[in-house]
Amino acid sequence: MDTETLQKFRAEVIARKNLPTIPAVLSKILALVDSEGVNARDLVEVVEHDQALTGKILRLANSAFFGQSRRVATIPRAILLLGFSTVRNLTLGVTVWDTLSTGVAKKQLDQMWTHAVTVATAVKTLAQTLRAADPDEAFAAGLLHDSGRLVLAGRFRQHYWDAFTGEGLTLPVDAVEQTNFGVDHAEVGGWLFEAWALPPMIVEAVRQHHAAEPPAGLPVVLAAANRLVQLTDLVSGVVAPEGEAALAALAPVGLTPELWQQTVAALRDSGVLEGSLGR
Repeated sequence: MDTETLQKFRAEVIARKNLPTIPAVLSKILALVDSEGVNARDLVEVVEHDQALTGKILRLANSAFFGQSRRVATIPRAILLLGFSTVRNLTLGVTVWDTLSTGVAKKQLDQMWTHAVTVATAVKTLAQTLRAADPDEAFAAGLLHDSGRLVLAGRFRQHYWDAFTGEGLTLPVDAVEQTNFGVDHAEVGGWLFEAWALPPMIVEAVRQHHAAEPPAGLPVVLAAANRLVQLTDLVSGVVAPEGEAALAALAPVGLTPELWQQTVAALRDSGVLEGSLGR
C-alpha cells in the first residue's frame, strides 16, 4: 500500500469500517474493562447471556493452566476461584477473537489461537515472576497480540495468506507483512485497540511486540515471550541459537535462560501444548 492507501486503511480500522460488526457482548465487555465501578455481578450478566461464550470461558477455567482441583461449572464459580480480573480478561480475549475471525479458515484460525494462548500463558508466568506487569493484563495482551493478523486477513483475504508461501514461509511474519502490505499486524492491532479504548499498557504491548527495543514492563515481556516461543522446542526445551542470543540480551530485565526453562516447564504442565485451551 502507498502512503495514501495506508492512511485510508488506518482510518477504516479506527472507524471499524469494513470490519465485522461488534456484537453487543463485546461492546459490554469493553465497557466493563474501561469502568472502575464495575462488579462481578455485571460480568456474570454479560457472559451468561451468551451460551457459546460461557462454554469457552468455562473450558478455559477448567484447563490445567488454572489448576483447579474441582470442576468449575458456572461463571460465578469461575470468578470466585480465578478472580474477577482473570475472568474479565479471558472474556475480553475470547470475544475479540470471535469478533475478528469471521472469514478465516478454521485451520489457520486454530494455529493462530494456539500460538496466542501459548504466548499468553508464557507472558503471564513471566510477568508474575519478574513482577514486570499485572499478570492478568499480561495474559490478555498475550491473547490479543496477533489480532492484527485477523484484521489484515479480513482486508486482503487470500492474498494475505498467499504472502506466506514460498520464501514467505521462512521470513518473520511482520517482515512479510511490511513487504507486501506496507504495515504489520502489531501496528494494526495497536490502531484497533487504541480506538476501542483498551488499557493503554495492553495497546502499547500489542503495538510493540515486534519492536527491536520495546519499552520496559509489559511490552518488553510480551515481545520476549512471543519471540522465545517461536525459537524454542517447547517439548524438549531446546532453544535455537537466535533464542539464546535473545535471552542474553534480556538478561538486564531478569529473563535468564533458567527462568525461561522454568516457563517452558510451566507451559508443558499447563496443558496448552496439548490443545486443552483450544477454542
